[in-house]
Amino acid sequence: MRKLLALLLVGLVVLTGGCIGTNSSTGSGVTSSELPTVRAATLLGGISTLDIMQAKGFDEENGFHVKVLRLAKTPDIIAALEKGETDFAVIPAEMAAKLAQSGVDIKIIGVDMFQNQAIIGKKKMKPEELRGKKIGAVVASGTFKLFEAYMKVLYNISPNEYTVVNVPPGSIEDSLKDVDAVVIWEPMVSQLIVKNYTVIATFSKLWNEAKARGLVQGPPVMLVWVVRGDFLEKHRNLVDAFIKAQLESARYWKEHPEGTKEILGDLYHIDEKTLNVLYSRTEVNDERLNDDLIKGIKSEWYLAYLGGYLKENPESLDIFYRG
Repeated sequence: MRKLLALLLVGLVVLTGGCIGTNSSTGSGVTSSELPTVRAATLLGGISTLDIMQAKGFDEENGFHVKVLRLAKTPDIIAALEKGETDFAVIPAEMAAKLAQSGVDIKIIGVDMFQNQAIIGKKKMKPEELRGKKIGAVVASGTFKLFEAYMKVLYNISPNEYTVVNVPPGSIEDSLKDVDAVVIWEPMVSQLIVKNYTVIATFSKLWNEAKARGLVQGPPVMLVWVVRGDFLEKHRNLVDAFIKAQLESARYWKEHPEGTKEILGDLYHIDEKTLNVLYSRTEVNDERLNDDLIKGIKSEWYLAYLGGYLKENPESLDIFYRG
């Protein structure tokens, strides 16, 4: 009887162990369905390291499951943060300042990507030659407001010295039939480059020119990660885990170009030629939030203020979480 009981116990242990191994996706004995879920919002069609995090499972490796909310418009992301419908969001740096100035409790927890926006035209010209030209852009975007600031501080060209045509992202290429240049971000920039449109100026080049004149400091930050303040207060451990997963995603982006291009190509239906241009143009950040990155964010805020996107000077705004 004892021998039979022992054999039954051994069989039970083997069976149980096999079930755990089969159901677990984390390697820690915890099934993915048992992991806490966090929500992360991003702009539909906007690339970021969130794409890598989800595709490679860096979320579950760090003890949580990310539910990605791909929202059609920037105001949708703002509304999701305001209403508590998302916990995290990857957004332009100037939008984070605008949200904070409007009373939304958020904290910046990291930098995702540096400025990849560009001014694209039908023919070669210098940025200062845009005076008197017709410009197509998503007028409500921070990108366009940064363009206005760059034109103002670098070339003394005010908004009333060029004509602006409000263009939805899906109509950018068509608008080039009627405008002289467009102001856009990735992956639209690379899609136009491979179609032989001309890069009049990249925002990173404009930033470097402004930096050389002592107008800005730090790196040219574009996208930042934010978390709702109430979520941070209640779930600091999940916020720290999210930061870790995001940094691992950024390192994968840098260290595995072919894997990254495959993920972006599948997700956004981008051809190989465009992917090669896109990968060469984009630079992600793989460092935790630090003094230099914060200098870049604050300088970007100041440009947004000069461009009219921010109504109040953001110099005293402090919404940073370093972990």
